[in-house]
Amino acid sequence: MSSAVDSQLAQQSTNLLAQTFNTRKKQALDAYQSFATASAPTLPNGVTFPSTYVGSRLQMIAKAIPGRAALGAVRQTFFVQWGGWDHHDDVLGNQAIMLPQISAAIGAFYNAPITLGVADKVTLFTASDFGRTLTSNSRGSDHAWGSNQLVGGGAVNGQRIFGQYPDLSVNPDVGPEVNPLDTGRGRFIPTTSCDSFFAELALWLGVSRTDLSLVLPNIGNFYNTANSAPPVGFMA
Repeated sequence: MSSAVDSQLAQQSTNLLAQTFNTRKKQALDAYQSFATASAPTLPNGVTFPSTYVGSRLQMIAKAIPGRAALGAVRQTFFVQWGGWDHHDDVLGNQAIMLPQISAAIGAFYNAPITLGVADKVTLFTASDFGRTLTSNSRGSDHAWGSNQLVGGGAVNGQRIFGQYPDLSVNPDVGPEVNPLDTGRGRFIPTTSCDSFFAELALWLGVSRTDLSLVLPNIGNFYNTANSAPPVGFMA
């Protein structure tokens, strides 16, 4: 009797899994088709992107902007990930190739919403889970705290640096400490938390101050959500 029940439950579970898989697969294909259709029209004249890894991906995001009505999306968040920044060796050579690609792609994406008439409704920002040491390991550098990020868009208080610009003194391997922000070998502790950085963006996206702690559980360590002033100040 037990084996018969077990067999029946197993059969039902298998059918449910297959049905759920097929349902999710169809939903994914339908979503892909909807996005492909909405982003199919060409961009206006004058909106061009470099033919690079980042440029082609930001171009696809730019094409989704005029298709937002067809997608029915009130707020859209897109992620572009580009690895290969772990420059333990040949940091100057690698960055000489990669940084111009970032500059050209971001420049093109910054101009696209202006032409599309939605500059104040589009914000681009960067994020990274680690940075680089200020000391060298000969031809490169090692892992450090995540640090400087870029934010651009029509709603951004741009052309300025936010946060405290640190003293770049590096503590010696032996002897008294000269910089409390240096945890060793030029691994500087950031003076602005990533929680504050993302809280600023969350508020701009429409998250209420009372809900910030739900989105960012640690925000109370860095920002008083009852404060009317912004967490950092880089969004208008």
